[in-house]
Amino acid sequence: MSRLDETFRPLATRLVARAGTALTLRRIGTPTYDPSTGSVSGATVDHPVTGVIEDVETAHPDGLVRRGDRMITLAAEPLSAEPVPGDAVLIGDAVHRVLSVSTTWAGDRPALFRLHVRR
Repeated sequence: MSRLDETFRPLATRLVARAGTALTLRRIGTPTYDPSTGSVSGATVDHPVTGVIEDVETAHPDGLVRRGDRMITLAAEPLSAEPVPGDAVLIGDAVHRVLSVSTTWAGDRPALFRLHVRR
């Protein structure tokens, strides 16, 4: 662990906790098919998180943004699992799908995750 890890990770956690709002990160499990009932089911696991929500301008340079997309910043330190594309974030009752995740590193460990989400 580097000096940057010791300083930046706790700072990122405090700033996101101070400026963020309560959200739910939903990890969707692998679907399974039950041939006797013909139904498909998949376990979901909800993780309460705090994140900073930003609207994204449709003139975003990568051109892959739609109206209503958002960026959510999560501190890495309190998370038990790293977010991945395909997860969901609940903002109130609205479910947003995680399209991409970018990571900001502090030394050799992640400090922040930026999630591009779409409703």
